[in-house]
Amino acid sequence: MLVSDEVQIMNKEFKECLLDVYLGEQAGEMIFESMLTMTEDESQRYIISNMLQLETEGKAIMRPLLVELGIPIEENKLLRERGIEIADAFRGMSFKEQFENIYQSVKNYYLPQYEELATLVDEEDSDAFYIANFMGEHERSILLASENIIKDRPNPVQPIRDILKFPI
Repeated sequence: MLVSDEVQIMNKEFKECLLDVYLGEQAGEMIFESMLTMTEDESQRYIISNMLQLETEGKAIMRPLLVELGIPIEENKLLRERGIEIADAFRGMSFKEQFENIYQSVKNYYLPQYEELATLVDEEDSDAFYIANFMGEHERSILLASENIIKDRPNPVQPIRDILKFPI
C-alpha cells in the first residue's frame, strides 16, 4: 500500500497524540477487563462490559489510520501491566468510588488529551478528522457514564451504548 502525500505530511504532533490516545485505549481496555473480575452483580458486569466494548471498538476504529501512518498497533505489554495495577488498586473500593476515580482521570487527563487530537488535524483529511472527533466523543461518553454511576442515574451507560457499533 502506498502512503498518500497528504498522510506523509501529516503533522508529527497529530501522530504523537494519536499514538498516546491509542495507548490510552489499550490501558482502558486492561482496566475494564480487570474490573470485570471484581463485579458484584449483573448490573455492574453489564456496565463494565459496555465500557470494555467501547475501549475495544476505539482501538479497532483507530487501527487502519495507525497502520496507514506507520504507527505500531501491537499491544504495549508494560501498559497492559499498568492497567492491571490500576484496576487492582480499585479492589476494596465501592463501585461508586471506582467510578469517582475513573471520572477524575478522564476529566483531568484523558479527555483533554483526546480533545486535543481534533485540534491537530484538518477537516480535509476526512478519516483522521472523523477518528479525532470520534475519540473525543468516546471519552466524553465515559465521563458522562461515570457521572451517571456516581449520581445513581438510571441506565448509566446509555451515553456509551449510543456510540457503540456492537453494544452489549
